Amino acid sequence: MADFTFYKARYHFELTGLKARDLLELVGVIKDVDESVVFNHIYHALLDYHFLPPEYPNDFSYWIADVLHEPALAERLADLDLRELNDPESLRKKIIKIIEEYLATHDVSGRAGIGQEFHFVRCISVVFPTKTVARDLTDVLEIIKGSDDLDSIFYYFIASRLLDGGHYRALSDWVLEKDSHELMGKLDNLYPYGFANLNAMKIEIVKIIEGYFWEHL
Repeated sequence: MADFTFYKARYHFELTGLKARDLLELVGVIKDVDESVVFNHIYHALLDYHFLPPEYPNDFSYWIADVLHEPALAERLADLDLRELNDPESLRKKIIKIIEEYLATHDVSGRAGIGQEFHFVRCISVVFPTKTVARDLTDVLEIIKGSDDLDSIFYYFIASRLLDGGHYRALSDWVLEKDSHELMGKLDNLYPYGFANLNAMKIEIVKIIEGYFWEHL
């Protein structure tokens, strides 16, 4: 089994100059922005280790509830099953569908005041290899368990899975070489916003891998 080199990413944020004051403007911009903008507004709270209220875990749902005062729509957007929406385009289409269906069935007049507009920000990632190399699953466990750097956790289990999937697939293929389909199934099923923060997600990943080892002694 070949060694596995871990990758990580650094993220830079850039204002697009686009903004929205109501739902029609919001959905119109979402249709046209690049995928990194959609990714950023769904996941940046995790990346920054700063969390929105749990009932509104992404920027879209939070702004719609807090500024436009449409909690029913905010809840629908907060309830996205991110395990099923495994690429940015699927995520974009789902968000658009939810907002357009709401607009078609509700009389919406809310409009943001000056200074309360939704500003669209893109996330630019630079991916590079680390010096961390695993020879087997035991190494993977010890690397994840002993690391205080959560960037690789975010990259592998969130960013890579959604943005291009390449490195997450590489990790999956590497694990599956050991016929660990059960283990990958559990890791695939992790729901990012089911955890209070990235460290809690890391603890669950360690628990899953350790549980796998105990079951296969």
